[in-house]
Amino acid sequence: MREAVLFVHSFRFLRRWRRCIVWIGSGLPVLLLGSAGGLYLQLRGGLPQLDGTAVLAGLGAAVEIERDGSGIPTIRGQSRLDVARASGFVHAQDRFFQMDVLRRAAAGELAALFGPTALELDRANRLHRFRHRAGLALAAAPAEDRALLAAYVAGVNAGLNGLSAPLFEYLPLRIAPEPWQAEDTLLVVYAMYLDLQGRQWSRESARGVLHDRLPAELAAFLDPPGTDWDAPLQGEALPAPPPPGPEIFDLRRQPVAAAISTPSTAPATFSAPQVALFPTGPAAESESGSGSNNWAV
Repeated sequence: MREAVLFVHSFRFLRRWRRCIVWIGSGLPVLLLGSAGGLYLQLRGGLPQLDGTAVLAGLGAAVEIERDGSGIPTIRGQSRLDVARASGFVHAQDRFFQMDVLRRAAAGELAALFGPTALELDRANRLHRFRHRAGLALAAAPAEDRALLAAYVAGVNAGLNGLSAPLFEYLPLRIAPEPWQAEDTLLVVYAMYLDLQGRQWSRESARGVLHDRLPAELAAFLDPPGTDWDAPLQGEALPAPPPPGPEIFDLRRQPVAAAISTPSTAPATFSAPQVALFPTGPAAESESGSGSNNWAV
């Protein structure tokens, strides 16, 4: 009898175990499908609106946004304020995370997104006090420019709030994006300075030494503010300064490099900086990088 009882219990255990396996096997695909669907809806909800009609408060008239085959928008409106507002809407839906990183990079606030990893860069960039400078520039701007910025800011925040789901970049960071402010637009300009010219301090220092040590005419010839070869967006090209004669600087008596490295008023403990007027080494990273994207309104 004992063996029979044990066999019955074993059979019931196996039957229950098989039933659990069936439930797990049938439920796992449903769970995976549901998770994949939820992830798809999450990612899809963070994509910009590409067609249809959107309601944007504050517009004076209807604005048309047309995208080409590459998704590049062309914005048409009845006023600059309307175009600025619509531009902010499109920028936010297309690139708000990149905009957020740019403003935080210039202000030295990246650690709020990425944690202690960004502290060193934040400390270096906060020395410039760009957020404070952006506030001063905004306060000194004409009323018309401030109105354009205000319309753009309103459009950015409307575009961000118009997404049906949070941007996917913020999901692993477990943080919600903060609203755009007027000074953030100026911080993006400062961020481009750091990106394109932030590592040119050695070159700027060399140019300063050149102008400090050489006669003004020779320094202007070696480091001209412009030449006939330039193509300025505004105004005319500047004429190239003429080469100075021997009455200004006589190369037969003193080389240019010697004049830069050994000033006549240098103290006994003076250590001349190493200046290369015509460097032959590889270009700095900030000078050898590729171009960037552009927006045209």
